[in-house]
Amino acid sequence: MIPKVSLDNIDLSFPDASRPDGRKVIYEDFSLQIEKGSFTVLLGPSGCGKSTLLNIINGLLKPNNARGIVIDGTDLRSEPDLSRQMAYVFQGPRLLRWKTLAENAEFGLRGLGVQPREKWRDLIDKYFRAVGLGDAQHLYPHQVSGGMRQRASIVRAWVNEPQILLMDEPFSHLDEITAAEMRRILTNLWTSEEERRTIVFVTHDISEAAQLATDIIMLTPAPSRICLRRKVDLPWPRRMDSDEVIAVEKELRHAFAERAGIGF
Repeated sequence: MIPKVSLDNIDLSFPDASRPDGRKVIYEDFSLQIEKGSFTVLLGPSGCGKSTLLNIINGLLKPNNARGIVIDGTDLRSEPDLSRQMAYVFQGPRLLRWKTLAENAEFGLRGLGVQPREKWRDLIDKYFRAVGLGDAQHLYPHQVSGGMRQRASIVRAWVNEPQILLMDEPFSHLDEITAAEMRRILTNLWTSEEERRTIVFVTHDISEAAQLATDIIMLTPAPSRICLRRKVDLPWPRRMDSDEVIAVEKELRHAFAERAGIGF
């Protein structure tokens, strides 16, 4: 089976005058394959290049060298329009404050330009209902809670019905109760569709990784390498206090200490 995303022999470094060689190496001969329909979580310490990897996948950042940045068997560098199959959810909602929640979703539709205009209203209604905001579309960001704003940012991405959803620590700024509700909403949305989208989700939260992932990729500090890859075959919804989730979390914490060199 052809992987949905394949990164082959990626090299990436940035200028850094504080280092003897004047460069900070993020990736060196780094390769990664991501399965279609997986919920892949990138887990690692701050500065290891997790968010950078998302930017490489969608073409926002060009590595110094790469054998391949391949989506569905085609190199993104030769077909940059492949990035239109992707949508991004950021660490903060990044909603336009002068637009309603629905207008922010429409802005996402207009920006990517992959959905016919005649479908916009139905798509907006469908996904606002799916995240429990069906009656809040007319409100402005300052009129709703942080969790509602982040739900609206997920809708803004999901209305494009992307094949690949890139999520960069989207719940890290929320309190734990709200974050837990957001994880439930996200997994409900993802599992409700017959053909699941491919999600690449960045976090430094081990408990969050255990609750969400079908595939966990643990990275070392830069220059980053994969020190653990762990498939997680547990049904949803996953309770954070269940024995199975706690067992995965314990395994990940041990690996962080033993393989990534990060103690707790």
